[in-house]
Amino acid sequence: MSVGSVSQDIYCLPPVGHRARRLALAILMLAPFAFGALAVALGQDSNWDLRNYHWYNAYAFLNHRYDIDLLPSQTPYFYNPALDVPFYLLAKHVPPKLAAYVLGWVQGLNFILLFMVAYASLIFGNPMHKTLICAALAALGMLGGGGIAMIGTTFYDNVTTLGILLSVLLVVRNHAVLLEAPERRASVYAFAFGIPAGLMMGLKLTCFISCIGLCCALLLAQGTLRRRCIISVAFGLGVLLGLIVALGAWAWFLQTRYGSPVFPYFNEFFKSPYAPLTSARDLAYVVHNFKDAILFPFIFADSPLRVGEILWRDWRIPILYVLMPAAVLARLIFGRSRDMQNAAATSYATRYLLIAASVSYALWLAMFCIYRYAVLLEMMSPLLIVIAVGLLPVRPQPRAMLGAFLLVVIACSVKPGNWGRHATWLDHFVEAQIPPLGDTSNLMILMAGFEPYSHLVTQFPPEIPFVRIQSNFASPDENKGINKLLHQRVDSHRGRLMILIPPWQHDLAQSALTFYNLKPDWHRATSCRRAGPGGGRPPFPRTWRSSSWA
Repeated sequence: MSVGSVSQDIYCLPPVGHRARRLALAILMLAPFAFGALAVALGQDSNWDLRNYHWYNAYAFLNHRYDIDLLPSQTPYFYNPALDVPFYLLAKHVPPKLAAYVLGWVQGLNFILLFMVAYASLIFGNPMHKTLICAALAALGMLGGGGIAMIGTTFYDNVTTLGILLSVLLVVRNHAVLLEAPERRASVYAFAFGIPAGLMMGLKLTCFISCIGLCCALLLAQGTLRRRCIISVAFGLGVLLGLIVALGAWAWFLQTRYGSPVFPYFNEFFKSPYAPLTSARDLAYVVHNFKDAILFPFIFADSPLRVGEILWRDWRIPILYVLMPAAVLARLIFGRSRDMQNAAATSYATRYLLIAASVSYALWLAMFCIYRYAVLLEMMSPLLIVIAVGLLPVRPQPRAMLGAFLLVVIACSVKPGNWGRHATWLDHFVEAQIPPLGDTSNLMILMAGFEPYSHLVTQFPPEIPFVRIQSNFASPDENKGINKLLHQRVDSHRGRLMILIPPWQHDLAQSALTFYNLKPDWHRATSCRRAGPGGGRPPFPRTWRSSSWA
């Protein structure tokens, strides 16, 4: 039977009883613990999104705050909080170092999946050599410029990759069933393989680029047109089921509360009265001309701020961007009649993985251009580079030397970013010093400005409602339906009002309060009054801020 045969046995680990298997199992068992230790060594996470919504959203969901507060976490107030809940529960009850270690351990599970995908894809006769190569590819995949920056952080882009990689592994490992089993059985398998990816999409909608990439890869990879259509559709239905399971309840909440299941996004279709009739996507990083689109991997490799808010360096995607089309073209020209028996990977894995990566990248380029959302491509790039090198029509030894050289270049190029960490760990994951509040039974606290500080809400007495009258979702001067809800909440309150605002944004707070007929007096310690005739609100305190995150 030829190496590229569909029916060949595919394994995720070395043969049972071989010493390579013992080595592989040892590496895979130790890897998550190593990444947990790395998370602690990098320092305590204090990234912008954590302070803006990851901590508050979990708190709001668990404490039924959506009927009490309104918009403390700005636009992400409307995101599915399910992904934030596990870490919040953990970090509330264990020391911060242990919480970070566990998070890093979970993120380290990607190493296991990367190893298994590589082992199921690559063709090497020596199990020991193959084990070492796959371990190296998995390690390099995890330790990218963006990947290291996210170890131990709450962005969760490297948590959702677990479900996507699991779907990839299931397809690569069982592609013979998809291509040769009776159609009904094959479609059942494909349906099941799509569920993990769909669950991740439901938890974080940006995963849809990977889900579509995997569906398209099944459609284009191998087999008859009828077979490809069946398994692609079945996989897509599995993705849909996972999406419904993970997002369904939250989508229903958004639909009944705000008139859109994905509020505030794609409102040109759902037409919620609380947001403009636009997509609401962040277009700050999206490419707007053809030249930049063609050269984009080189652009962001040279200027990483073009795809995010932090500096980092990693050349793997530009290398893959040049190598992959060149290798495919060379194979088509010089090796079309060959059965690819000299390729580095199985025929199916080669086509499936390269197509999935290409489609996912194209969607990422069109929709986001935010590097965090491409972390899966960063993780997979070392394996994809090896696969692409394997397509070059040259002898195996020069190909191996070229592949090794490129991987060394990538490893030497890596300079990880930093999303904000503290070298000194706190006693609790979130801490704040709260000033005396007096009687809180009739108190409402307003929030303004654009800084991320909703995490402070979790430190206040739970009976206090928080309403953000100014945010990156809605400013008071904008003609947005959500402002009507904000006005109703503030105007209907008959008790005391206070304001929570960073000191450097007092001017923003004053501007925002004007639209609510409120006027702070910053010259007095705790004063604010109703503007105009008949004013007389109780005093506002001066601002306070967190002692931990300032």
